[in-house]
Amino acid sequence: MMTLTQAHIAMIRRVSQFTGIDQNRILYPQSKQPFVVPTNGLWCSVDIFVGQSLISGIADGPQTRRLSIIQITCYARPNTGLLELNNLADSWLNHLEYYQTGQLECLNGEIAQNENADFVIRYIRVPYRVN
Repeated sequence: MMTLTQAHIAMIRRVSQFTGIDQNRILYPQSKQPFVVPTNGLWCSVDIFVGQSLISGIADGPQTRRLSIIQITCYARPNTGLLELNNLADSWLNHLEYYQTGQLECLNGEIAQNENADFVIRYIRVPYRVN
């Protein structure tokens, strides 16, 4: 059985293997490294949301499957062109969707969008299950 901690480490390891943007442009959760938001170009942040648990079997005892979501938020400055941002979002989906390691399996992802005065934003959300 994989723990939530092991799953979190596995997902962060997978994100750290992404080559679609320089790693120094990715804000990792709980990072002790200082991060300065770039004044130009794209950048991303990573969040892992723990979700619900389900009973997936009852052999000698209950088997629990945990469902979570990894969210990569990508940012671009307004009026700098959306093509790069959309290509980055596609690259994240290609990197994360259907990835498997041990008892962790990523599922199909989705993209949502938003914007504010400072950024055009793409949210790449990929649910995954453990065990």
